[in-house]
Amino acid sequence: MKPVAILALCLAATCWAQESIPATKINAPSTKAPAGPETPWKGLEVGTAAPDFFAFTPEGKKVKLSDFRGKVVILDFWATWCGPCQVSMPGLEKIYQQVKTKNVVVLSLNTWDKQEDFQSWLKENSGTKYHFNFVRDPAEGDHDAIRKNSIAKTLYKVPGIPTMYVIDRKGNIAGSALGSGNEKNLVGILGTLGVKAVAE
Repeated sequence: MKPVAILALCLAATCWAQESIPATKINAPSTKAPAGPETPWKGLEVGTAAPDFFAFTPEGKKVKLSDFRGKVVILDFWATWCGPCQVSMPGLEKIYQQVKTKNVVVLSLNTWDKQEDFQSWLKENSGTKYHFNFVRDPAEGDHDAIRKNSIAKTLYKVPGIPTMYVIDRKGNIAGSALGSGNEKNLVGILGTLGVKAVAE
């Protein structure tokens, strides 16, 4: 293959890895990988310990994932510029409203984004449209540095957003989903942990 063609393929793969992902790809105990030549995305293995991290609340306070040990955590990676992320949030809110009294929290982790855009977005949406916990990835720097050093990339193998992980009460991975339109799959993963909800 010619060097120019190789470079083009590499650039295409990099763009895919950094853009928002509308397609649905799941990693959960009861889900079979789709047939065909495409290799399905595989997040962190179900049953392994979810890597601990700290992120910042909108007020600048540090929050650790391990602070929520004993609860089921829906970890949602998203960005303000990501269209599919915005599409998936109303469904996540509906599920959250069903499970918030069942020892379940949503930790919506803003990643690959600018702090000022995050703060501006929160003013319009947090507490009005959405009522779960929003935090921000601590990675700083230019566009590339933010992506390279993010929690999404360094710890959770996130190729694109939105990506969700469900973490059980002991801090282990219970399942994951890549892309928007995953409400039924999210409900299914929660069901394996004894948490009942309905996807509309």
